[in-house]
Amino acid sequence: MIVGLPSGIGDQSWAISKLVNAPEWKDIELEIADGWPFRSDDYLAMLGKKCVYGQFRYEDIVVFEQLHPYKTWQDISNKGFGKFLMQPNHHLERGLLLKDYLPDLKTDYHYNLNIPSVENKSYYPLLKTGNWVGISAASYRGHKAWKTWDLENWIALCRMLIEDEYKVCLLGGSWDDLTRSLEYDLPSNVCLNLVGQTKFDEACAVHKLLKFYVGFSSGLGIIRTVMSLPTIMLWPEHQTALSESWADPEDLESRRYIASSYMTPKGVYNLFKLQESLYDECVRKGEK
Repeated sequence: MIVGLPSGIGDQSWAISKLVNAPEWKDIELEIADGWPFRSDDYLAMLGKKCVYGQFRYEDIVVFEQLHPYKTWQDISNKGFGKFLMQPNHHLERGLLLKDYLPDLKTDYHYNLNIPSVENKSYYPLLKTGNWVGISAASYRGHKAWKTWDLENWIALCRMLIEDEYKVCLLGGSWDDLTRSLEYDLPSNVCLNLVGQTKFDEACAVHKLLKFYVGFSSGLGIIRTVMSLPTIMLWPEHQTALSESWADPEDLESRRYIASSYMTPKGVYNLFKLQESLYDECVRKGEK
C-alpha cells in the first residue's frame, strides 16, 4: 500500500501517529508531496522507512479527501486505492482530536524513533554541561506572513532565560534567518547557534540534550513532544485550532506540552517557569 503525505514533518508526524498502528505498517510505502523543504528522508529513516518525493502535488491531498470521504482506516484499505493521500490537518484544523481521526487506529502520541548518536559532534561536550533551552523563532518571512514575534520579543525572552542562568541553543533549518539573528544580540558564552548546522535526525538528538524548548509551531517542536520532552510552542492566530488538537492529553494535563499564543515575552516566560516547576517536581518524584 502506498500512502502519500504532505511535505511538513509536523504534518507527517500526525499521520505517523496513526500509521504505526496500522496492520499494514511494515509494508506501507511513503511518498511525499512535491513541496519545499525536502527534509523528510532523515526523519523517516528513524522509523525504518524510505520516502519518494514529488509524485503528487500537495493540492491533490485536498482534492482526494473532498472527493473520497472516509470514516475509518478499514474504509480506505478495503477500497483498493493505488495511493491513499493522507492529511490529518483537515480533521485537526476544525479543532477535532487526533484520536478521533481514523478512530479504528490507535493513536501513538510517542511512537519510537531510532535517533542517532551525536557524541562525535563538536557541540556535544558543550550541550552536555549546563542548563540549555532550545529556541526556534522561524524566518523573517514567516514572521511577516503569520504575524508572529519579531526579533526584539525573542531577544527579550532569551535574556530572561539567561538571567535565570539558562543557556540558549538556536535550532532550525538554514532558511530560519530570524532564529539565526538572535546570536548577534546574545552573549556568546550562553548562546549556541546550530541553525542550519544539523540534519533533522541530528536535531532530534540535540533535543535530548536540551532541558526545555520554546519555539514557533513547527515539526521541530512537534517531534520534541513525540519524544516526551518539555515543550512550549507559540501558535499564530490562524492556527489556534491546531495548537492542542494533536497533542497527548496527558502531556496537556501535566503541562509537559504547553501551547501558547504570541503573548508578551514576560507572559511566555511565566509559562516557562510554570513548566519548569512542574518538571522539577516530577524529577524529584522520579516520574520524569
